[in-house]
Amino acid sequence: MLEIWIPIFVFVFGLAIGSFLNVCIYRIPRADVSIHSPRRSFCPACSEPISAYDNIPILSYLLLRGKCRHCPAKISVLYPLVELATAGLYLFLYYRFGLTLEFLLALVFVSVLLPISVIDAQHYIIPNVLILTGLILGFSLVCGIAYQRADVWYLLIRLIGAVAGGGVLWLIAVIGSAVLRKTAMGGGDIKLMALNGLFLGAWPELAMVIAFSAFSGAVVGTTLIISGIKDRQSPIPYGPFLAGAAVLVLLWGDNLWRLYLQSVGWN
Repeated sequence: MLEIWIPIFVFVFGLAIGSFLNVCIYRIPRADVSIHSPRRSFCPACSEPISAYDNIPILSYLLLRGKCRHCPAKISVLYPLVELATAGLYLFLYYRFGLTLEFLLALVFVSVLLPISVIDAQHYIIPNVLILTGLILGFSLVCGIAYQRADVWYLLIRLIGAVAGGGVLWLIAVIGSAVLRKTAMGGGDIKLMALNGLFLGAWPELAMVIAFSAFSGAVVGTTLIISGIKDRQSPIPYGPFLAGAAVLVLLWGDNLWRLYLQSVGWN
């Protein structure tokens, strides 16, 4: 019976966390509000507090037909999308890791990556508070897993990953800035890569994150330029690509690396 209810609980829990992440996404970049104040969610257009029955993930958006109850302002479709993405990722992670500390570590990771991705896409910033939260929680859980396994190497490889991740991207940023004669990458991206290294480890995970993020970033950037949405001088946030690549490696990194080794004839 538990085999049926646990995935349902994980999905519903993901919806609830996704609703909270929407609060983080809206409030963290703004100076006039904080995560804790005001306590109740409110409509950005009319500032009316949102009742609890209008704040049910997904369902309230559908019942209200994507509009505020108090004014004609439309509710961004981003809200239900973040909730669905969080719940879907939580479910994937449950089937990937089961009810383990590794599962909890993965939940924390994607819960930090999601708001980072959206905020960077909207505001071109990666807030330090999200990076710091991820580093503190991630380090605590990594220590717990290492203790549970009696495996010091598990802890060391992730500390090495954090240093290597930040260091490699810092080097790429320095070289890129020298070649392009402009800032090639922000400090937030470097910190995000350090976070990736802490949660994923050093090799080959970091190599895959860099490869996948660079490829997807190049494809999307080229497409935006060709379509006229962006020009060659327009900034394109790199955080969402780093975060997306990290989630890909988190879920399927082992299989992808195995396929790569097979493709090059290394068994």
